[in-house]
Amino acid sequence: MSLSPSETAPARVSEGGRAAAPDPVPALLREAADTLRRLPSALARPRLSSWPAVVRDSAAALVAADSPGRLRIPPSPQAIDRMDRTLGWLLSCDDEARRLVWARATGVSWRRLEDLDGRSHVTLRKIVARGHDQIRVSLVANYRKKPKI
Repeated sequence: MSLSPSETAPARVSEGGRAAAPDPVPALLREAADTLRRLPSALARPRLSSWPAVVRDSAAALVAADSPGRLRIPPSPQAIDRMDRTLGWLLSCDDEARRLVWARATGVSWRRLEDLDGRSHVTLRKIVARGHDQIRVSLVANYRKKPKI
């Protein structure tokens, strides 16, 4: 999914004081993180045995059955395509911004980032905003490079 320059612009405040449109870059990054989380594990079970999986402990089986977060709904092929394109956007960010932009997309809180990084949330927010700006600039440049048919 290619974004036009008007879609990549940050949210602006209209004359009435309401936001005109939300910024799609953070939303698409969050969607990519969610899609990546829902993909099946790379570790496949060996197919050499026809034996069923053995439950070694009944408590583990009960916990697995009761936890609603265990059910993973696989992402659609369109979501995987969007994720592939969106993850490529991160290459337009510098290393510092890339790390923080992806951490925020995966749901890491500002407080946790402060603890891990050692800087204030205000500084971290500026770095994330810089990363989003770098992505927007790259998207606009790529949009302008495309030949018009």
